[in-house]
Amino acid sequence: MSMNAGGQSFACDGAREPRRAWPAVVALFVMGSVACGESSTTRPPLSGSLVLTTETSGFFKDDSYELLVDGVSQGTIGANDEMTISELDPATYQVDLGDVAANCVVQGASVSVAPDETAAVGLTIECEHSEPTAYTLRYDRDRPNLEDGEITECSFGFCPTQEGWDMYVFYNSQTTPQSVIRQNETAAVEIAHLAGVAFADLTEADYAGASFGTDLVADPFDAGRVILIRTDTGQVYALGNPVEDGQALTLTFDAALIVQP
Repeated sequence: MSMNAGGQSFACDGAREPRRAWPAVVALFVMGSVACGESSTTRPPLSGSLVLTTETSGFFKDDSYELLVDGVSQGTIGANDEMTISELDPATYQVDLGDVAANCVVQGASVSVAPDETAAVGLTIECEHSEPTAYTLRYDRDRPNLEDGEITECSFGFCPTQEGWDMYVFYNSQTTPQSVIRQNETAAVEIAHLAGVAFADLTEADYAGASFGTDLVADPFDAGRVILIRTDTGQVYALGNPVEDGQALTLTFDAALIVQP
């Protein structure tokens, strides 16, 4: 291809006419470069987007978190929510959450954003129940208030008061094990048994499927179950890990607050 201006010829393949007219040649060279398809500007890379979802499970869950992308706050995202971040340069980003409660655990994620595409990443947050309290109770005698840990002592089955305590351990010689948890019927405390559930594996779904009642339950407290106690104030405690001492006539177990109204 060749071009002509003021009598001077210029070829895209580099060939030129022998005659020299340097100012005209320089101007023609620039024009020839554009004409030959060589652009003087570079198109910037297309931006991408990121869709992030959160899924929170467990007890005492957070309502929301601070969304962080490469350590920079992108605002607030709900506990079970979705957020889209647009106009991101193509790159690999570290996504994490801030303002997470101490009883909740979240694992951050790395995600690559490609030009003109939408990447997706999900963060799972698991929240644990409160730290358990260990109780060692004498059969029929020691009756704890699970909310403050105070224990009412009853001698020979006679209690000075029917208020201020939630449950006790009944000794049943006809069952194995012998320990049976009974709630304070007078105070309308409710009880639920979760057979086949280990204390360490208790989930929100287990609690949601529990059937509470005010009637006494005769099932013994074995290691393969969790017993739930709903107090007269609406707090729910999970009891687990029972260990009997036949000589001392005591039962040791863990109790953890899992629901607070």
